[in-house]
Order: sequence, then C-alpha cells, then structure tokens
Amino acid sequence: MNESRDPVLETLFDAAEEELAGEAFGSSIEEAVRVQRRRVMLVRLTVAALLVIVELLLDSPLQTSLGVVGEALSTSLLPIDHEWIAFILSPVNSVAGLIGLILVGLHFFYRKITY
Repeated sequence: MNESRDPVLETLFDAAEEELAGEAFGSSIEEAVRVQRRRVMLVRLTVAALLVIVELLLDSPLQTSLGVVGEALSTSLLPIDHEWIAFILSPVNSVAGLIGLILVGLHFFYRKITY
C-alpha cells in the first residue's frame, strides 16, 4: 500500500476533525428568529391599530358606500335552484369568489415563474 497521502485530502480530513462553533452559531440564529418574530408582531399590531382607527373615523356616507360595495361583491354569478347546493357553492359563486380565485391563480402563476 502506498504511504504517500494527498495533501488536499489530508487538509479536508483535518478540517473535519475541528469542532464547529456551535453555540455562537445557534445563539445567532435564535436571536435572528426572535428579531423576526418581534418585527412580525409589531407589524400585525400596527395594522390592527390602524384598522381600529380607520373604523372609528369612518362616517356614515363612507360606511354606506362600503356596504354597497360589500353587497356588490356578494352577488351570485350563476343562479342555482337547489338551496343546499347554492349554500355550498356560495363562496365561489360570487364576484368576490371570482376575484379571489383570480388572485390565487395569479399568485401561483407568479410563484411558478419566479421560483
């Protein structure tokens, strides 16, 4: 058997025997996760506070126009005679359902193209 060793393989084996800086790496990952959780929570609380403020500031004419928009979005696309089939298909058989399906389709299409 040959006693000469490849220097590249020797350095790789020596590097594999060294201990990794596990605690420093783990603590840095934990801190990054904590910071990200704080940011997400802060954004959620800010959006909730803004929604409450907007709700308090809405006047009656604006609420009426939003009600009309809500009624327009809930109109059925196709009339269905059977009551229980209409109840089951009501989330999809509306203008809002159609818009939602289009947006979800665009999202999946975008994900397919970019990833």
